[in-house]
Amino acid sequence: MFAVIRTGGKQYRVTPNAVLKVEKLDAEAGGTITFTDVLAVGIDGNLTIGSPIVADASVTATVIAQDRLDKVIIFKKRRRQNSRRRNGHRQHVTVLRIGGINANGQTYSASAEAAPVETQADTVPPAALDAAESLAIVSGETPEAVENTQE
Repeated sequence: MFAVIRTGGKQYRVTPNAVLKVEKLDAEAGGTITFTDVLAVGIDGNLTIGSPIVADASVTATVIAQDRLDKVIIFKKRRRQNSRRRNGHRQHVTVLRIGGINANGQTYSASAEAAPVETQADTVPPAALDAAESLAIVSGETPEAVENTQE
């Protein structure tokens, strides 16, 4: 079960109970947001593609936090002119947890999905798991492999 939504000029493939960082939305932490720009819905191997959106489909999400991404350095240099400029920028984002996908008159949520099997990641403290996932994005390895090397 997945859906492709459009927000902030970008498209995101979402599944129930997934955590997502999108462009800043005007919402309070703990609030609920409904996305009606659903471009595609996949249910049990059947794919429905909208033209441009799927009729009567929506995705609900809960706002976890309003956050900022890591700093991006903007460095400009004009050679042989002794001119340099260094600026930084942190983009504002909204962290969401996808609650459910409404399509074909039915609601698909995380409880309808198969119950997750307890893994080693469930026993690791959340801070360590977040650090492993962010390091995995940089190094291009799976979070489990990075997590085992940090112990």
